[in-house]
Amino acid sequence: MRPRPRVTSVRFGFNPNSSSLGIDVTFLMLGLAGVSIISATVSALLPRLRPPPAPRPETPTQDASKS
Repeated sequence: MRPRPRVTSVRFGFNPNSSSLGIDVTFLMLGLAGVSIISATVSALLPRLRPPPAPRPETPTQDASKS
């Protein structure tokens, strides 16, 4: 039985018979996923960073019986 050849190295995006577009698309998809996760996290945290609303000033009540 013949011994199986060993894989000695892996080069992403390098294939002399084709372009390296495959690895570019992979990194674009990973980048898009990362940006989506970051933007969802930031949008979830923004309401917590907003200062609480200022209390409304009390409006004086006018009592018609005193006038």
